[in-house]
Amino acid sequence: MSDRPNIVFVMLDTVRADCLDAYGGSVRTNAIRRIASDAALYTNAISPGTYTVPSHVSLFMGQRVRSIKQLLKDPIDHCDENTDPFLSKNRYVKQGSMTLARKMSYIGYNTALFSNNPFVSQPTGLAEGFGYVQNLWFESKIERNRKSIKLALKMIQNDKVRKSLIKFASLLTMGMPRSTVDTLYYGLRSRLNRHFANEYGFYDLDKGAYRTTQAVGDYLKHINSGSNFLFINYMEAHEGYPTNLITKEYVEQDKWMLLSGIADRENIGIIKGAYDKRVAYLDTQIAKLMKMLKERGILDNAVLVFAGDHGQSFLEHNQLYHNMFPYEQLTNIPLFSARFVNGKQVKTKERVDNFVSLAALHDSILDIGYGKEEMIDGSLRRDNFVFSDHVGITEVWDTYLLSLIKKRSKYANAIFEAKRHHNTFASAVYYKNYKLLHYFNSNLKDELFDLNSDKGEEHNIIGENRPLALQMLRQAKNA
Repeated sequence: MSDRPNIVFVMLDTVRADCLDAYGGSVRTNAIRRIASDAALYTNAISPGTYTVPSHVSLFMGQRVRSIKQLLKDPIDHCDENTDPFLSKNRYVKQGSMTLARKMSYIGYNTALFSNNPFVSQPTGLAEGFGYVQNLWFESKIERNRKSIKLALKMIQNDKVRKSLIKFASLLTMGMPRSTVDTLYYGLRSRLNRHFANEYGFYDLDKGAYRTTQAVGDYLKHINSGSNFLFINYMEAHEGYPTNLITKEYVEQDKWMLLSGIADRENIGIIKGAYDKRVAYLDTQIAKLMKMLKERGILDNAVLVFAGDHGQSFLEHNQLYHNMFPYEQLTNIPLFSARFVNGKQVKTKERVDNFVSLAALHDSILDIGYGKEEMIDGSLRRDNFVFSDHVGITEVWDTYLLSLIKKRSKYANAIFEAKRHHNTFASAVYYKNYKLLHYFNSNLKDELFDLNSDKGEEHNIIGENRPLALQMLRQAKNA
């Protein structure tokens, strides 16, 4: 069985395709570009969801996001279930589920997960089926927190305690002028943002990539035989960003303060510049990973897959970061696959322009595991219709506070309304060169774009193409 190739899946979390020079972007990534240039490169790979959990569950289960029941609850209406710094309330994959990792282990692969993402972990169920799991985020952030931070998190975790504290704080503001409540709210939120940024390493260039690569190397030292399925999640491109590398001034990175107009948006270029620096740094770590995989003999016979789980917005379409409506900045992700034999990459140099879903990799990886295919190339499953689903926001930790004080604070009300707006469920449907953006149970109007001529999604052509839009809409609702 050991003659089957090792399969290494490198998830470039939050990396959008158009920032990479391999896709014509401005960020120079020598290691990524070198691999991609001789690989099967997909120019229109689509993320199944708009944030980490749905995209990973879709990949691991081979399902469309809208078929995953746990994700279809309204996050704001169920805010208590979603407010948990230890991620133990929501389990998105049931214990014992037939995940991609479990299927690979059943056919004889050593399976291992290395994640610097708190959501790709045991508490959420996304580690289900992996024989070995190491979550570097928990090890570096939660387990090493100071006692005071752990106490605060424990208080927040308890619904009754959290709500009692919030209600008490709200009562203290009763009778205060609106301007005073606004000042207090703005000041407290801003101070919390600064503290959180320092506590969780926003300004560090490395968000765990170095330790993650080390962990992979340490694991491989103890694997003596058999083929390996390794899944590695790197979080470098995720917010918050090291704006300190660009300016000495404090730059507010609070998504909802910026979207609601409370914070100044003029620094968005600095935030995007810091994002680019993180992506460039990640590339240096990919180079180290490749060197280590070669030294450990993994590349003697291997298939490597590089992909993003979703992209990132910087105020395009008035959206910031991710977990928002599925415009191209969020859905168009990097995806390329390379074959290695005797430590060297086999030149494929194939460019695939069809729309393909990240979820399609589920079956393609299994085909390699079963020996049906030798690599992932242009034969990756191509469906007539490809979907990307937005199933509501996840940033609901302050929903109870906002609901209590929004009538007495224009700032709180602005943030609450911004969250309500982006919490609308939506689906992007891709068919041929067209993309339909459909909003469920909303007064927002559907949009249809011809991506061949309008990659920026600026011209809604649904008015003159209603039969096509209806055909795509039926797929969005029924698939």
